[in-house]
Amino acid sequence: MDDNISKGLFGLNRKDVEAYIAGIKSDYENELKKQNKELLAMKAENAKLNERLNELLNDKRAIDEAKANISEVLIKAEKQAKAIIEDAKNQAIEERQEIDVLIEAEKEKLIDTKIELAMLKDKAKDLITKFTDDLTTLQQ
Repeated sequence: MDDNISKGLFGLNRKDVEAYIAGIKSDYENELKKQNKELLAMKAENAKLNERLNELLNDKRAIDEAKANISEVLIKAEKQAKAIIEDAKNQAIEERQEIDVLIEAEKEKLIDTKIELAMLKDKAKDLITKFTDDLTTLQQ
């Protein structure tokens, strides 16, 4: 109890008790207002934090979608690159085969030319031999 409450003939002084209760009530109301202000401030802060959380979650979703899109693009690019490489290999094989055919044709031409050259050499030898024989015959 408060020391400011005086005692009277029939117990405690009524005015002092009422003043004491009014003081307690005022303190309680002030504390309640203070706590309400703090509660409102906390609610506002909580709302800001929830809004920031939602923004971050939206950012995360956007980043996850971007990652998925990038992954798809990379996979698609890798498949295309593999297809391009495979096509290039096949084209190189085809060109190599065509070149091999051309080389074989040129080899055959070279062989034919060598045979023709050998035949021409033989004819030239025969002509020279005949010419030499004719000259020898003419000189006798």
